[in-house]
Amino acid sequence: MQNVDCQNTRNFALIGHAGDGKTSLGEAILHAAGATSELGRVDDGTSTLNYLPEEKDGHIASISAHVYGFGWEGNQLGLVDTPGDRNFHGDGLVALQALDGAVLVLSAVDGVKAGSEKMLSAARESNASVLAFVNGVDRERANFAAAIDSLGNIGIKPAIVAFPMGENEALSGVIDVLHMKAATASGMDEIPAEYADEAASRREELAEAVAESDDTLLERYLEEGELSDEELRSGLVQGAKNGALMPVLCGSATGEVGVSLLLRDLMELLPSPIERGEWEGAAMADGEATLVSPDPDGPFTAVVMKTIVDRYAGTLSVLRVVSGTLKPDSSILNASTDEKLRVAKLLAVRGESYDEVPEAGPGDLVALAKLKATHTGNVLTAEKGGIRLTEPTIPQGVISYAIEAASQKDEDKVYQALDRLCEEDPSLHVGREPSTGEFLLTGMGELHVRTTVKKLERLFDVKMELKTPKVPYRETITRSVQHVEGKLKKQSGGAGMFGVCYLDIEPLPRAAGFEFEDKIVGGAIPRGLIPAVEKGIVEALDRGPLAGYPIVDVKVACVDGKYHSVDSNEMAFKLAGSFGMKAAVEQAKPVLLEPYMKAEVSVPDDSVGDIMGDISSRRGVVQTTESRGNASVVIAKVPMSEMLEYASTLTSLTGGKGEFHMEFSHYDPVPAKLAEKIIDAAKQADASKG
Repeated sequence: MQNVDCQNTRNFALIGHAGDGKTSLGEAILHAAGATSELGRVDDGTSTLNYLPEEKDGHIASISAHVYGFGWEGNQLGLVDTPGDRNFHGDGLVALQALDGAVLVLSAVDGVKAGSEKMLSAARESNASVLAFVNGVDRERANFAAAIDSLGNIGIKPAIVAFPMGENEALSGVIDVLHMKAATASGMDEIPAEYADEAASRREELAEAVAESDDTLLERYLEEGELSDEELRSGLVQGAKNGALMPVLCGSATGEVGVSLLLRDLMELLPSPIERGEWEGAAMADGEATLVSPDPDGPFTAVVMKTIVDRYAGTLSVLRVVSGTLKPDSSILNASTDEKLRVAKLLAVRGESYDEVPEAGPGDLVALAKLKATHTGNVLTAEKGGIRLTEPTIPQGVISYAIEAASQKDEDKVYQALDRLCEEDPSLHVGREPSTGEFLLTGMGELHVRTTVKKLERLFDVKMELKTPKVPYRETITRSVQHVEGKLKKQSGGAGMFGVCYLDIEPLPRAAGFEFEDKIVGGAIPRGLIPAVEKGIVEALDRGPLAGYPIVDVKVACVDGKYHSVDSNEMAFKLAGSFGMKAAVEQAKPVLLEPYMKAEVSVPDDSVGDIMGDISSRRGVVQTTESRGNASVVIAKVPMSEMLEYASTLTSLTGGKGEFHMEFSHYDPVPAKLAEKIIDAAKQADASKG
C-alpha cells in the first residue's frame, strides 16, 4: 500500500539506547500488522530490519537507520529503526528530522539511559511527537514503576496509557487505560476483576495528567470530574505534540505482548502529515520565506532523509515527500545544488527489499535510484515554481583517523569508495590535512570509523589501514632580526649564478599569517627580481628549522641586496631569498606551536567535576560551564594532541552518557620539555628516512 489519504499516514522512528529492544519492537510491529509472516529476531539473525552483514555478525546491533513502509487496516505507516549506539546516531538524527513522530523505547530493567536522552532531545528539536514504550516487562528484574520514575527524573511528565498485567515471567498482557480493555494473546477483552481497581485508579491519573496539560480540558475536568475517551485522546495527541506530556505504553517485543495496542495507538496518538503542520521553506524564484502545506496538488517538495549504497542496485535516495505528487519519468530540481534531475522508478522501501509504486504524495517515504549528485540532507522540488525546504542539520564527526590504502594499487579505488560511503552516511567525512599530507577519515566514534573500514572491504573489495593522525604543529619566531644575508654565488666555467639579498624579519600576532615588504631603494636589486626573492622566502616557510613544520606569523622585509648584470637571474634570487629566510629564522629564536581545540563536553551534572579534572590533566583550560536541557556543558580550550583518543576516556568517565564536539581554536607555543620530545622524534624520523 502506498500513497493513501494523507490523514491515514503515519511516519515514525523507533529511538532509544542501544540494547533496549528497538529493532525487536520494530519486528513485532511488522508481524502484528501482517507485513511479515514470521517474527524476525535479532539474536538468531532472522531480523528483517537488521539485514546488513555487520549487524548480523553478533558484535554490533544497528549501524544504520532502516526504513520499512507497510500498510495496516487501510492505513500507511513508515517505520524507521534508528541505531542506539552513539557511534551510529548520525544516520538516525537526519532521518528523524524528516518524520512526524517517534516511539521512545525504554528498558523495563534499566529505564532511561544516555542514548534515550540523546535521541529524545533530538526528537524534541525536530518537533516530533513522542510516545514511550517500556519494553521487556517480562524480563527478570523488570520494574515498570521504576522505568516510569526514570522518565520523571529527566523532566518528562508520563501519561500511562497502558500498564502490565503482572511482571517478569508472570506477564500475561496489558491493560488499555484509554479504552478500559485488557489486551492479551487472545485479543481485546474485559479487564479481569483483580485489575479493576488499579485500572480505575490509572484512568483517573491519566485524566488528571491530560487535564493539567490543557487549560480547556482542565476546566472541563473540574466541572465534570472526568474526561471522555475522545477528550483523553485529543489531549494526549496535543500533549505529545507540544511536549507537555508523554503517553506511555508497555509490553514485551520478543513476547509480542502489548504490541497490537501500540500499533493502534501509533495511529490514534501520533500526528498525520496534515496534523504535523507546515514546513518552512523559501521560494526558488526570489528566496522569499514561505510555508509548505502537505497538499498533493501543491508544488512538489521533498527531503532526502537517507542514502543507501547497494553493491548491486547502486545508490538509492530515500525521500520524505512533503507536498505535491511525484510520478515516474518526471523531472525535478535538486534545490540544494540547483541541478535538474530525472526520476525513473519510484520504490517503496521494505527493509532490504523494494516494490515499485505508481506515485508518491505527501507523507510518503519513497526511494529513487541513481539521482545525480544527490546526497542525504538535500531538498528537492519542482522545476518550475519550486520551493526550497529548510535543509536538515547534518551531525558532525568527533574523531579522526589517518587512512591509507593497504595496497598502493588500490589507492584511487579506496578514496572513490570512501566518497560513496560518505554519501550514504553524512556523519562521515574524508579530507586532507595539508600540513601533514595525511588523508583523514572523521566519524562519530572509533567503532563508527572501524565499522566503515569493514564495510568498505565488503562492498568494494578494498582494504584500508587506520592510524592515529599526526598533529599539525607549526613553527614561528619570537624576536626580530635585521639585515640577515641570503647569498648565492656559483661560478662553474660558463654563465654563473649570483644573487644577494638582506632581510629583516619580525614576529606577527598569532593567526596573522605571512607578510612581505619590498624596501629596496636605489636599484640594489632590479625590480623584476624582487618577486623571485619573495617566492624563495615563501618556499622556505614550508619547513621550519626545529621539526620541519611550516613557519607562520612572520613579516619579512627585503631591505638591500646585490646583483650582477650577467650572472643574476630569477633562480639565483629565489635561492638567495630561501637561504636568507632560513638563516633569519635560525637567529630569531624559533619555537614550536601546537593547535588548540575548543571542546564542548556535554555530561550529566554528577560528572562535571571528573570532566574538569581530566581536562586540566590534559593541559586544557576550562572557560565556562553552562546548563543545556538536562545536561551540563563544559567548554574548554585543550591541545589537539591531548584529544586524539578522547572519546574512549569520555565514555569511561561518564558511563557512556557524555558526548563532545571540537573545532579548531588557535595555536600556542608548546611547553619546552614537550617541544624537545617532538623535535627529537622529528629528527629521528628524518634520520630513518635518510
